Amino acid sequence: MFADICRSTFLFTQLGDQKALQLVTEVLDLANQIARAHGGTVIGTIGDEILTTFTVPQHALEAANAIQSEVRSQSNFISHGLAVSIGINYGPVVVTNNNIHGDTVNIGARLAQQAKPNQTLVSSSAVMALDNRTHLYLRSIGPLSLQGKAGTTDVHELLTTDRTDEITDAQQIAAIQERAFLVSMSYHTKRMRFDPLLVRFLFGRSQRCDQVIDHSSISREHAELRYINGKFVFRDFSTNGSAVIIEQKVEHLFRTSIELRGEGEIYLGRTLNDRQFCIEFKCTTER
Repeated sequence: MFADICRSTFLFTQLGDQKALQLVTEVLDLANQIARAHGGTVIGTIGDEILTTFTVPQHALEAANAIQSEVRSQSNFISHGLAVSIGINYGPVVVTNNNIHGDTVNIGARLAQQAKPNQTLVSSSAVMALDNRTHLYLRSIGPLSLQGKAGTTDVHELLTTDRTDEITDAQQIAAIQERAFLVSMSYHTKRMRFDPLLVRFLFGRSQRCDQVIDHSSISREHAELRYINGKFVFRDFSTNGSAVIIEQKVEHLFRTSIELRGEGEIYLGRTLNDRQFCIEFKCTTER
C-alpha cells in the first residue's frame, strides 16, 4: 500500500517550509499509526509518501479506508486542502535490507500516482485475494494504462462510505472502450493517446511524473491532465505557471485549469516558444 499526500509541493509554496512540513508530518504519522493498527509493516517514508506491507489484503484495504476517513474528517487538514491518494496491489516482492522491490511494488506506486485526492485505487489481484465476506465497497473502474507497464491493469476504486445509498454505479466499461482516443499528445519523439479511462497524467521535472520535462523553471510536479465530466482538463499547480496555445491564442495558467479543445501547444514554466519543450496536442470527438 502506497499512501501519497496530494499537492504537497503547492503546500510548501503556500505555507512555507516549516508549517507545511509540520502538516505533512502529521498526516504521515497518522497514516503510519493506522497502518500499524491494521497489522501493517511500515517499510518507510519517502518525502510525502508512505509504503506499507500487509500479509492479508483485507487489512490493507481496511487501513486505507481508515486513513481516508480520518484525513477527511480532521478540520486542520480540511482547512488546508490536504488529501491522500492511495494505491494497493497484491503479489510477491523481493526483500532486501528492510526494503521491497519488484513489479508488485511498482504497480502499487503507479496506482497511488493515478489516484485522485481522497481516492484509493486497488488492483484486480488484490480484489481477487479478498475474503468474500468483506464489508468494504469496491467499484470497478476498468483497465488503466500505468507508466512503465505494458498493456493495461484492471483497477477498482475503494469507496470510503458505510452507506450503500451513497454509492453511484460506475459507467459501463464496455461502453467507454468503444470510444476512440479523444486526445493525442506528442513530446519529442514520444506519442501519447488518452481516452475517458484516464484518471491522471502528471507532467513535471520529477522522475515520478508520467512525462518528465527537465527545465529549471518547471516544478517537480508541475501540471496534470485529467478526464472530468466529459472533458479533458489541463491543470497547472506550479510555481512558474504554464502557457496553453489554442487557436493561436495564448492562455497563461497559474494554478488554474483549462479545457483542451481543437489543436494546440503546451509549454510548462518559462519555456514559451522554445520548441524543444513544446507539448503538442490534438482533440477529437470521434467515436
